Amino acid sequence: MPGYTDTIAAIATPPGRGGLGIIRVSGMQSMAIFKALTGSQPAPRVAKFVAFKSSDQKIIDKGIALYFKAPASYTGEDTMECQVHGSRVVLGMLLDEIISLGARLALPGEFTERAFLNNKIDLVQAEAVADLIDSNSKKAARSAMQSLVGTFSSSIQYLRDRVFNAKVLLEAALDFPEEDTTINTPPAKKEIQECVDFLNALLIKAEAGRVLDQNPMVVIVGRPNVGKSSLINNLSGVDAAIVSATPGTTRDLIKEKVLLSGYAVTLFDTAGIRETEDELERVGVDLAHKALARADIVLCVHDNTLGTDNMRGAVRDHVAPGAKIITVRNKIDLCGKNDFVNTENEVFISAKTGAGMDTLVGMICNNLDVDENEEDLIFSRQRHRDALRRINNDLQQALSDIDDGAGLEIQAESLRRCLLGFDELTGRTTSDDVLGAVFSQFCIGK
Repeated sequence: MPGYTDTIAAIATPPGRGGLGIIRVSGMQSMAIFKALTGSQPAPRVAKFVAFKSSDQKIIDKGIALYFKAPASYTGEDTMECQVHGSRVVLGMLLDEIISLGARLALPGEFTERAFLNNKIDLVQAEAVADLIDSNSKKAARSAMQSLVGTFSSSIQYLRDRVFNAKVLLEAALDFPEEDTTINTPPAKKEIQECVDFLNALLIKAEAGRVLDQNPMVVIVGRPNVGKSSLINNLSGVDAAIVSATPGTTRDLIKEKVLLSGYAVTLFDTAGIRETEDELERVGVDLAHKALARADIVLCVHDNTLGTDNMRGAVRDHVAPGAKIITVRNKIDLCGKNDFVNTENEVFISAKTGAGMDTLVGMICNNLDVDENEEDLIFSRQRHRDALRRINNDLQQALSDIDDGAGLEIQAESLRRCLLGFDELTGRTTSDDVLGAVFSQFCIGK
């Protein structure tokens, strides 16, 4: 891996034509590069209109130059930014000149990685940078920003301090074995129990924010010819699936990312679930069952002209615990009446005419907890939730050890594992493999 004494540079704005393009530079040679490009001495944190020139003094472009002196910068190093016209040619010429002056191309996420390594942010905050860039709704963006400014990290640090305090209480008795070893156990147990209560509340918020980490899966299932393809076409606004009266038309999973009331979800249309001798159709049914196992929301579609069947019960056998099932009664335009009564988990629609679709979209969003208060959500990644669950298990083990009268060394060991878990979560002791996985997901220039 390149050394972190290198000076790095990258285009920070997306590819394409635009009014503005930005190049970022970070490292010890930032000031020298600023002088060479602009022919002037930088003043820290002052925007300066300059002509950016090549080594043969030809003007590449005119724009704004900014210089930030370490440690008062995003990365904690000397940095500079070049703001020029958003031409890919101009940006390419300017970047080439910066490279010729001693910088190298930055790796994906390397600016944020340097901020992390220079203790400007912890790993949770670093991940929040990528989450903010990738956010696909207002709620996701606001929640990611809360993590970026340290709200989630502060809760983790608060918990770590409390667990450390409980560990100190237990280890104090180890340092004085001639004393009664039960003296410090009650306050330590009280401290641990309060940590468990706080952590459980934190986990609830993290689980509620799980849908912000990725597009929730909404899987459409049902018998053949109940209108599943028409439904995904209606929800997505495009002809994603072939609509045909011939049963078994859909053989593979059809996937569409859509916005429902401003919230991004991934829709899956599946093969009609039935017993079949057709090998390809049977493969499609198997894929439908696998999709059900990963679904957050299941739209169980029925042809309302045919009455009821046991499809919902058949679906329930394949869905994951916690997945929500909405019964969708389709084709009401063919029923000759309009006095249908929706319930909490059942809605009457016509995918053909659009009747009832607004109600269905609202029901999907309600089941995804989209309308919950932002204070009740934490933009959490799977890594965060797994780490918090492991810490919770270790805290529960410490309580059991105290209740069972286990030795103080054993009780303290569970708390030591908790502290390691906190440090891995925030990046104090995280392995290079984890860091590589985190920062490789970033865009270049951030």
